[in-house]
Amino acid sequence: MRSVTLRHGFPLVIGILILPTLLHAQNNLSHVRVVRLSYVSGTVGVKRPASTEWAKAGVNTPIQEGFELQTSANSYAEVEFENGSTARLGESSQLGFDQLAMDGDGNKLNRLIFEKGYATFHFLPEHHDAYSVKLADATLTPGGKSEFRADLDRGQARVEVFAGSVDVATSAKTVKLGKDRTLQFSPDDAKLALNQQQGIVKDSWDSWTAARDTQAQLSLADSAVASPGTVYGWSDLNTYGEWGFFPGFGYGWSPFAAAGWAPFTMGMWSWYPGMGYTWIGGEPWGWLPYHYGAWQYSPDFGWFWIPGSFTNFSPALVNWYSGPGWIGWAPLGVTGAGHRPIVTTVPGGEVQSGMMITPQVATQVPLSSATRIKDLPFEPGAGAMLPGARLSAAELNSSNATGAATRAMAPSSVLMGGDGSREQSLQGSTHQPLRVRAGATLGGHFAVLGAQGEFRGSGEDEAVAGGAPKGLTDPSGDSPVLLPHGQRLSLANPPGDRGGMGPNGPLNPGIAGSTGANSLGPATPGARTADAAGPHH
Repeated sequence: MRSVTLRHGFPLVIGILILPTLLHAQNNLSHVRVVRLSYVSGTVGVKRPASTEWAKAGVNTPIQEGFELQTSANSYAEVEFENGSTARLGESSQLGFDQLAMDGDGNKLNRLIFEKGYATFHFLPEHHDAYSVKLADATLTPGGKSEFRADLDRGQARVEVFAGSVDVATSAKTVKLGKDRTLQFSPDDAKLALNQQQGIVKDSWDSWTAARDTQAQLSLADSAVASPGTVYGWSDLNTYGEWGFFPGFGYGWSPFAAAGWAPFTMGMWSWYPGMGYTWIGGEPWGWLPYHYGAWQYSPDFGWFWIPGSFTNFSPALVNWYSGPGWIGWAPLGVTGAGHRPIVTTVPGGEVQSGMMITPQVATQVPLSSATRIKDLPFEPGAGAMLPGARLSAAELNSSNATGAATRAMAPSSVLMGGDGSREQSLQGSTHQPLRVRAGATLGGHFAVLGAQGEFRGSGEDEAVAGGAPKGLTDPSGDSPVLLPHGQRLSLANPPGDRGGMGPNGPLNPGIAGSTGANSLGPATPGARTADAAGPHH
């Protein structure tokens, strides 16, 4: 059987960009952009270009040009673009990503096709970015920063503008909609009557999208470390984990997780043409830490992630290994006297078939029992060619029998893993972001007080377990130091290196001066600071 050459995760190929095969010479546009499915509730389908099969999409599924998303009844989705712009889909809705390109000056070109249902678009353009949404026979073009909602049901279309302005162009005329204006029209009407109204009547869907924006803004402001520009997924780090200073490395982040947790143990391997095997992290925060920077391990603390450059997207920063009847992988770049030489393994068929991998089905073996490999000894199977399990037409096309009245429907929870009623009580009593504990440790090793699954606002005191490493309570120690919330420290200016490397040292793959293995082109030019970036969720 012919082997498949992996294009990521190997130090020997760090620095190689696979741009030449992905550039369209005729228009000088790069089509290598990757955006993120950042929220999933219920059944959400994803379809790749030129495919007839729909797959069940999970959070953090990479979305590229030509992909389509569809939600079923009582199901919802959110896509986050590199600069924090979002497209949010209500139930029984469909959206196509007709163009996700970038010109020679780094401007992002986004052309979406809204097929049905209801959706809210929040665009935060940088430089000369361009956005448009096709709605039946009309094209919606926002003017600068804007937020608007589109509804398309039974031949009736409606556009509502919450911020900024939107040009609505048909073959007959163009209408500019300003803030708090509503436009209703019938695409099938030969006269194309465009009826404007002043004022918007908001429903629960509008409240939910506003709450998502607020959560992202509050989380960014509450973070111990500031976002280095406009980086998608940064607000999730404050929501699902803690920042610390790690001697020898600089500022790092660690997730709340169950005891024994390790990175790259919850998710699936999916084959993306041009990228190879790509890790789709199953944790709500599992975007940035799996595609940028590097993971490290401390015997005092557990696993922590060190940010690197955010210039280039990497499908998965791992090395691959094999052993008797299994295929394994380990985070790329784990070094130092305290590192844990462990390889996560599953039967080879689990990777080849694109099966969901969990800590319950994976095993860990010492590095000494593994053989480093460059090629996987099998072709990707049909399952790995889909970014999730196959969806039947019945599963995907189920609809709510109440029809148009469901336009007010929204998810019960703002956060994935959150509790709706608890969220509401916290949102009403605090101006701080909501937080979710997915486990009673940080990094799978360091115990924290509080039950697994505890859900609360970040204003409540964080407590560490007794017997904590010295550094966690004494900054003069040599162990990790947890950082207070709200400091928004700069990655570029960490405290003294205390005898070790800073966050941009050679331990990080994908740092400035290196493109990272199998990197995909400038994804986040990042001209703004976190303070000016606006909502990132």
